[in-house]
Amino acid sequence: ADKLIFDVGHQCYPHKILTERRDQMRTLRQPGGLSGFTKRAESEYDPFGAAHASTSISAGHGFAKARDLQGGDTHVVCVIGDGSMS
Repeated sequence: ADKLIFDVGHQCYPHKILTERRDQMRTLRQPGGLSGFTKRAESEYDPFGAAHASTSISAGHGFAKARDLQGGDTHVVCVIGDGSMS
């Protein structure tokens, strides 16, 4: 499957809505609720636990390298924040 990797938590909120967690959005960052970040244990659609700026670039590179070594043809997309460019 293609990988969509986010740099920071707030970038992934629309992703959570589109990946079967819309009804839980009101629990975001609440005890027992949705994580404010992507979280592998939370959804099969979260391939990487995002946390801080620039992490998606190195994680994406790792996913792409693993894909290439396995002879895959999926896409790896990194959504970077503006802090990653400074």
